[in-house]
Amino acid sequence: MSSPLQLTLANDLAEIPRLAAAVETFCEPFEPSMKDGMALQLALEEIVTNVINHGYSDGQPHAFTVALSGEPGRIRAVITDDAPAYDPLARADVDTSLPLEDRAIGGLGVHLVKKLMDVSHYERRDGKNILTIERRLNDPSR
Repeated sequence: MSSPLQLTLANDLAEIPRLAAAVETFCEPFEPSMKDGMALQLALEEIVTNVINHGYSDGQPHAFTVALSGEPGRIRAVITDDAPAYDPLARADVDTSLPLEDRAIGGLGVHLVKKLMDVSHYERRDGKNILTIERRLNDPSR
């Protein structure tokens, strides 16, 4: 199987295509279904975009990491940044039954991450936000 991969990304949206290409290459040996591959890509794009757009407010360059690991039937990503403490998973769930005009702004991306991933876990350790997501591959129950 693939060796773990650690990407160091700048807080710049121009990094998203590089992330997407690296995730696709990393996942190939695990033979994810198209649905699994798209779910992982979407979740990571959402998380990384949020780190870039909302994590750092000082206007300075920052770096953060996305570490990918896998085993047969499962891929895990750990996103680690040194932005101020923020647990995106603590947000209240979005009520998708409400009409769009009645919904609060924001939170839909985190909602998608929670729905698309089998594991979503946040911790704050050593001054860093650590968000772990995991997806079972080719799960017949989906």
